[in-house]
Amino acid sequence: MCSPHADGVSDLLAETFAAGLEDAGWPALRVPLREHPVEPCTGCGACAQPPHACVLAGQDEAEWLFARFAEAPLVLLASPIYFYALPATFKAWIDRGQRFWATRDAGIRQAESPTPPHAPAKPVLAALAAGRPRGEELFSGAVRTLTWFAATMGARLAENRVFRGLDRREDLWGRPQDLATLREWGRIWGRRLADAEKMPCHITSQ
Repeated sequence: MCSPHADGVSDLLAETFAAGLEDAGWPALRVPLREHPVEPCTGCGACAQPPHACVLAGQDEAEWLFARFAEAPLVLLASPIYFYALPATFKAWIDRGQRFWATRDAGIRQAESPTPPHAPAKPVLAALAAGRPRGEELFSGAVRTLTWFAATMGARLAENRVFRGLDRREDLWGRPQDLATLREWGRIWGRRLADAEKMPCHITSQ
């Protein structure tokens, strides 16, 4: 839940998807990013050198968030779009992933990464909402950012859903078909997780 604003549109996107997961018998951990302070990357370059650790580690909750990302079999990133981009608080956490990029760039195996390893094909989903009803490139920058963030974390952006013309939570309540589709999206992924648990294999999007 990547909005700095509590109980907004993107929180409702996350809650609805999570309800779908739980309909399918899969528990969902809800993590509001705003409740876990993250200091912005300063570009100091320290993580470019072994052991590729961030000098800010331990001063905020970025590492706790990375650990939750690493241990989850599926991650949904729900976020608003501000000025065609992700919110500053969310982007600050993404930028702190620079140390993972430095690790991969140095050719170090994930198992030697400073955070717990995770499956190479971990699926990451994005649910993005914008108040603006139009704009051909409204979500393209955010989707590209999330694609590379997921790749840096050894994961992949498997699917994304975008929603236009939503300024307030009430706007989404007024679109029951969108809510129903989003909840069904959660059910679908919940069933995939359950199937993958029974038959060890990578989860693939269809």
